[in-house]
Amino acid sequence: MHCRLPPLELQQFRWRNSSSSGCGEKGKVKVRRKLREPRFCFQTRSEVDVLDDGYKWRKYGQKVVKNSLHPRSYYRCTHSNCRVKKRVERLSEDCRMVITTYEGRHNHTPSEDSNSSEHECFSSF
Repeated sequence: MHCRLPPLELQQFRWRNSSSSGCGEKGKVKVRRKLREPRFCFQTRSEVDVLDDGYKWRKYGQKVVKNSLHPRSYYRCTHSNCRVKKRVERLSEDCRMVITTYEGRHNHTPSEDSNSSEHECFSSF
């Protein structure tokens, strides 16, 4: 089961009985959560679901979304050590619109990821 992390780093304190002191004192334990990756979302009118953004992606999942006729697809960047993910889904109110959400920032340029040196990203507003 996946859980959503809050947008800011949190420090949680948990109190427990200290068995090493023997006098019943409570010690605190810090638990740190990692920062959530930044998310960028945009809508594009398109006949195809996945737009060419200059990066290479590997599809790792798809699921049915509540109150939508169209599934959501999940992708990871194929570049080594790049942890960027993206989600692609159709807008339920207008199936001509594609919603693309990126999570994270690439640690490389698009040209490092593809055979061609020129990339164009088309979007309509």
